[in-house]
Amino acid sequence: MKKIFLLFGAAAFACTLHAKTVATFENEAGGIHVAKADTCWQGADVPVAGWNNWLSGEFAFQSYYGGNSGYGDYYAAFTVTNETANTSTGTAEAYRSAKGGAYAGENFAVWNMNYYGGDTVSFDTQLVPGFFVCNTAYAVASMSLGDSYAKKFGKDDWFLLTITGLKDGVAGEAVDFYLAKDGKYVADWTYVDLSALGEINGVVFSMSSSDTGDWGMNTPAYFAMDNFGAELPEGYVAPAMVEFQGTPDAVDNVCNAAKAQKVIRNGQVLILRDGKIYNVTGTAL
Repeated sequence: MKKIFLLFGAAAFACTLHAKTVATFENEAGGIHVAKADTCWQGADVPVAGWNNWLSGEFAFQSYYGGNSGYGDYYAAFTVTNETANTSTGTAEAYRSAKGGAYAGENFAVWNMNYYGGDTVSFDTQLVPGFFVCNTAYAVASMSLGDSYAKKFGKDDWFLLTITGLKDGVAGEAVDFYLAKDGKYVADWTYVDLSALGEINGVVFSMSSSDTGDWGMNTPAYFAMDNFGAELPEGYVAPAMVEFQGTPDAVDNVCNAAKAQKVIRNGQVLILRDGKIYNVTGTAL
């Protein structure tokens, strides 16, 4: 399978591909409802345990609610958020973009790689022009400073988002987008051209990093997205990546529960207790 490598998006050119309706993640009748400022929405006003399915425009997304395991409510896959801050001190502030706020409007989505799934967006067969991507403030804080589980990024480190096209469940071409590389990271909303995927009816997301250990990827596996299915704006110029610099806000991933601590595996939070690994719902792995 051939991969198309992109660093910051595409050069400006006239785009003739059309998604029928763009996924803007804004509040919609019978759909997304972010109730107040600086909050999140995970698939329903009152999420049910398991999968919550929802639409933005014509695109189908999923959110997972794992209930409260004693370490707080656990959500996975897609989360809609309108948080405007661009700093983070850990998982409690995971749904913020590095830019601060959305690309357009008030809401945007954050996806995190997880063991439950929810990595696929489904839709009717079409050519999808592209969408906007940004790092999360949480991932940037971790890569900038290092934390209890992830290293501080150096010149040779990288953080990669891969978007693979699906046609009737069969994987086809893929687009790679570097969220961090060569001592720099994506700090602003950046257009990613998906036209190389061709006619598809789904995409699947995955993430990888140079910081990978025995438990898998250590870098927090989150990215922010907005306006999925949008065309390249006329006159668009991709923002430059920004060099890593330490910030005074340290990332705190340590669980203070007695005889228990959080660990990261493939970018996901797990619980280490009495020599055993549990997911945040309390299920032993």
